[in-house]
Amino acid sequence: MPLETDDRAAQLRALPRTRTLVVCLALFLEGMSSSAINVQIGAVEGEFAPGPVELQLIAGVFLISYAGLLPLAGQLVDRSNRRTLFHLGVVLFGLGSLACALAPAAAFLVVGRFTQGAGAALSAPAALALITAGLPEGPARNRAVTTYGAMGAVGFSTGLVVPGALVTALGWRSSFLVLVPIVLLVLAATWRIPPSVAHRSGRLDLPGALLLTVALGLALSLVSGVGSLTVGPLGAGAGVLVLLVGVLVRRGGVGGIPRSTFGRPRVLGAGLGLAAVFAGVLSSMFVLSLDLQAGGGMDAYEVGLLILPQPLAFSAASRAGAAAVGRHGPGRTLAVGMLLIATSLVLLATVTRGPSEVRILIAMAAIGVGMALSFPAASIAAIDATPEALRGTTAGLLTTAQNVGGALGLAVVTALDVVPREHGDSATPGLLVAAALIVGGGLAAVVAARTRAPEGAHAC
Repeated sequence: MPLETDDRAAQLRALPRTRTLVVCLALFLEGMSSSAINVQIGAVEGEFAPGPVELQLIAGVFLISYAGLLPLAGQLVDRSNRRTLFHLGVVLFGLGSLACALAPAAAFLVVGRFTQGAGAALSAPAALALITAGLPEGPARNRAVTTYGAMGAVGFSTGLVVPGALVTALGWRSSFLVLVPIVLLVLAATWRIPPSVAHRSGRLDLPGALLLTVALGLALSLVSGVGSLTVGPLGAGAGVLVLLVGVLVRRGGVGGIPRSTFGRPRVLGAGLGLAAVFAGVLSSMFVLSLDLQAGGGMDAYEVGLLILPQPLAFSAASRAGAAAVGRHGPGRTLAVGMLLIATSLVLLATVTRGPSEVRILIAMAAIGVGMALSFPAASIAAIDATPEALRGTTAGLLTTAQNVGGALGLAVVTALDVVPREHGDSATPGLLVAAALIVGGGLAAVVAARTRAPEGAHAC
């Protein structure tokens, strides 16, 4: 597909560091929302008493919306004003947060979470395109990409801590409402940043984005329903899913992501690596939080305190992670980070109860360091392998991979019935499954990154 570059986009100055941080604050909020449901879900269940299907929708619909709409958002970012799309996404996210805080029933909470995900899908690729505009490949761009990944990952980790305190002190609605003033701050601070426009020829693939969203929802429903659905419905659903995937691939891409993007070995490997990290971390935190509350008698705030070393370690090690990429390369850095996370989860599987809080704290810190290595390594590998005009699409692909991985991780631990539901259940099986997801995904990422690029894709 031919590309047309806007001369004005090429002449843009890089954003000042303060503006870069504010733009990336939107990623902090979105990362926070994707994980906070782990400490919110118990209080939500207590108020609305939703059934199993509704409960899983509340937990996973943000990720499905986020992942399914990201490819379309990436195309929009590569074709229009990135500042405008960033602001639109932030506004949608704020409206979704407000809807969640005011939800009178579980169904309204599902709608609010879906809206949050749609806003996140728009603002995430726009943010990456804004902060890397005008920056050549090298240390400056690496720092910008590292900040981008760090804010999202710190937000993800913080979402397991701050909302827990709010849920315990003020109720679960306050943990959604607190996001609204931060959204207003981001809008005010970024209102006058320079516009960034990169025009790419071709039509928007709206049908592809819708097909991808439906396929993701169906896939996760099938995975989570393995233990409860009969062979007939599972077989029929699997047949429909295969048909949807076939249609997507036959149309020249997946959900609007062209083969020229996901066919790049380094981009595909980075996406698989991030998917595995999110699958393991999100599913393990979900399992651990429920275990500590149901079996350990802790409240959401106490659980949050045990998880606090994770975001602190991530913040402390983020700069070292970027430096490690420059010194050892993104592939080795990503592998070390994923191995550290998986090893920490195996440790957690043996010490989730009793007088083991210190060991839990140590494991959480190690997971944070592993994330600080993994996120910048994968992001830098993919961005360096992509021309500037396609960075919005690549950013959409990476964040799609993260959220598909997270939703799939939740579905897998649910399907295998390793989620603690009452006193006496153990988190050990779920944590081991989470570690296995990271190891398996890491191996797949290595194979993908070393595979020869298919015809029609640019090798990297």
